[in-house]
Amino acid sequence: MSRFGAVVEKESRAMHERVLVVDDEPGVLHVCRRAFRRLGYDPETASSTEEALELLSREQFDLLVTDIMMPGITGLELLARALELQPHLAAIVITGFGTIEVAIKALRAGARDFVVKPFSVPDLRDAAEHALTQARLAQESARLRALLPLLNLTRQTLRDVDRAALLSRIVDIAVAESGSHGGGLVAAGAASDRWQLWAVRGTLPDPLPDLGSLAELARATEQVQVLGLGGGLPSELERGMHQAGLGTTLLVPLRAPNRFVGVLILTNKGNHAPFQEADLGMLSILGSQAAALLENARLVSELETWNRELEARVAERTQELEAAQAELLRAERLACIGALGAGVAHELRNPLGVISNSAYYLNSRLRDAPPKIVKHLDIISREVAASNRIITGLMNFVRVRELEITPIGPRRLVEETLQRASVPEDVSVRTAFARDLPPIKVDVDKMQEVFLNLIDNATQAMPRGGDLTVGAVVQDGCVEFSFADTGEGIPPANLEHIFKPLFTTKVKGIGLGLTLVRLLVEAHRGTVTVSSEVGVGSRFVVRLPCNTDPIQESSPS
Repeated sequence: MSRFGAVVEKESRAMHERVLVVDDEPGVLHVCRRAFRRLGYDPETASSTEEALELLSREQFDLLVTDIMMPGITGLELLARALELQPHLAAIVITGFGTIEVAIKALRAGARDFVVKPFSVPDLRDAAEHALTQARLAQESARLRALLPLLNLTRQTLRDVDRAALLSRIVDIAVAESGSHGGGLVAAGAASDRWQLWAVRGTLPDPLPDLGSLAELARATEQVQVLGLGGGLPSELERGMHQAGLGTTLLVPLRAPNRFVGVLILTNKGNHAPFQEADLGMLSILGSQAAALLENARLVSELETWNRELEARVAERTQELEAAQAELLRAERLACIGALGAGVAHELRNPLGVISNSAYYLNSRLRDAPPKIVKHLDIISREVAASNRIITGLMNFVRVRELEITPIGPRRLVEETLQRASVPEDVSVRTAFARDLPPIKVDVDKMQEVFLNLIDNATQAMPRGGDLTVGAVVQDGCVEFSFADTGEGIPPANLEHIFKPLFTTKVKGIGLGLTLVRLLVEAHRGTVTVSSEVGVGSRFVVRLPCNTDPIQESSPS
C-alpha cells in the first residue's frame, strides 16, 4: 500500500472513532476537542469523572483521554471503571508529572499510552494512533481466540457427534468472548422441526417470547440484531427484558449455506454498556462458524443413520440370501434323494419280491422244519418288510407334492391313525382333544403317514415303556397336533439337525423319516417343531391351517 493510501485509510477509520476527553481544566478540554476534530475523530468532553462515567454507561467510545489528577475519583480509578463498562476501550492518560512511576501505574491500570503537559497536537495524535492500534490488535487477537475453540470443535465433531454438548459449547464460547450476562441457543430438535431452547446460561428475558417468533425475527435479516429497551421491540420481548433487568438482547442468526439453523441469544444487563461494533463482528463470524458446525453435525448424524440402516438392510438381505441358498441346497439334496429313491425302488422291488415269495414258499413247505430254520425264515421275512419300508420312504420323496385334499375332523384323523399304529404293550397312549375342533383339509393318507412316523419315533424313544400323549387344540387359526413322550429325549446338539436328510442316531434306518414329515407338513402349508429335554422326553407339534366352522365328530367305528 502507498503512503497516500495508508493516510486515506487511517483518516477514513478515524472518522468513525469516538473519543471521550476528561479533564477539569476547560482550556485543556477546548484544545483537545479542536485537535481531535481536526484529526478526523468524533470528540466528546467531560469536566468530571462522574460525568464521564455517566456518558460511558450510555454511549460507546473507542478512546478515553483522561487527566490522571482529577478531583474525587482519580483518572486511574476512572480508567479502571471505564474498562469494566467497555472492555475494548483504548485509553490515554494526561499527566503533568513525566515520571516513570506514573507511566507504569497508567499502563498497569490499562492505558495504552500517556502524554505529558504541556503537549502538542502531534503528541496527542501519535498517542491516540498508538493506543487505538494496540486496541485493534487486541480485538483481532480476541476474535482469533474465539474462533480457535470452534475449529477444535469442528475436528471433534467429525469423530463424535454429541449435539447437546456441541450446542452447550457454542453458547459457552459466545458468552465468554462477548462478556455477556446470559446466553442460549434456539434450534430445532434432533428428531423434529419444533424450535427448542438449548444451553441456557445466565440471565435471559423472563418470560422468553415464543421461540418461533424469535427465530423468525432473526431469520428476517442477515445481520446481527442489537435490541435495546425502548427501541420498538415486540411487546413480549420488551416485557421479558424489563422484568429480568436486561438492557440489551443480541440475536445472532445461524445460517448454513442452504438453510436457517437457529439463533444465538446473548444479553447484557441494564447497567452495562451495549455491545460494541467489535463484538458484533466477532459474533457474526462465530455465528457463521457455529451454523456450519451444526449443519456438519446434522449431516454426519444423518450419514451415520443411513449407514446403520444400510448395514441392517445388507445384513437382512444377506440372511435372506443365505436362507434361500440353504433352501435351494436342501431342495437339490431332496431332489437327488427322490431321484435316487425312484431308481433304487425300481431296481430292488423285483428281487425283494422274489425273496419274499421264496420265504413264503419255504415257510409253507417246511412247517415241520427244525426251529432254527423257521427262525431264519422269519428273519428273512422281517428284513424284506423293513427293506420295503425304506423303499416306500424313498418313493414318498417323489410323491410329496401329489396331494389329494379332503376335509376331515382332527380327532377322527388322530384316532384312525392310532388304530393303524403298532404301539408296544408297555407304552400307554392317552389323547387330549379340545372341544369343537374345526375341520382341516389334508391328504388323509399322507398326514396319517406323518403321524405314524412321529408315533413310531416316540415309541422307539421309550425302549423300557412310558407314556405317549397325543392332543389337538386350536391356536391362532391353526390346529396344533402334539405328540409328547416320556422317553430318552434328544440332545441339544442334535435338535437343529433332526429334520435334515440322512441324519440319524439310530442303529437302523437311513434318516429320512423326519425329513419326510417336514416335507409333507410344509406341503400342507403347515409347520412342525420340536422341544426336548434329555431324560424327560420330547414333544413334536404339527400346526395345520384350519377351516373356521367346527364340525361335530364321532369316534371311528
